Amino acid sequence: MNWKTLYLEAYGHVWALFGFLKVSVPIIISLIALWVALKDRRPRLDLKARKGDWYKLKTTLDRRETVFSGIVEVYNVSARANAIQGYDFWRKDPKGKWEPMDSERYRASTGDTDDLEISNHTPIVVPPYSGVEIRVLAFAKIKQPYEMDVEVEFQDIFGRRYNVEVKAIS
Repeated sequence: MNWKTLYLEAYGHVWALFGFLKVSVPIIISLIALWVALKDRRPRLDLKARKGDWYKLKTTLDRRETVFSGIVEVYNVSARANAIQGYDFWRKDPKGKWEPMDSERYRASTGDTDDLEISNHTPIVVPPYSGVEIRVLAFAKIKQPYEMDVEVEFQDIFGRRYNVEVKAIS
């Protein structure tokens, strides 16, 4: 055997391997992309407590209830669109026990202008790979403390619940 026949034989094997790779590599890449896309279709929200002094406690006019208000950031970390369908609020009493708070959709005007602040608004659509800020408000039938731990719980349209714990101050 001379070097020409060895070269042509090696060239034929490489060309056959190239033909195999030309067909199989795109199929493998497509299967990996399909697996990632299907895996990412699960609904997932990520709640973040806004940094800074955003969670406040106030008293009602008759001074019988405490009002909790604040803003929660909600991020959709999935390729599937999602929506917020409900809210629940819990406060921690001095003994460490969680007690429910009253909440519903609230509308409040801001002074002399016609602007409305809407709290606990539903439904709120959260597009894929994006975030929204949500104004929240709840009432507790207690005298106003200096600070209070509050757990804000969101329910999405798929029935999954997500929560974030915040510290509100007067």
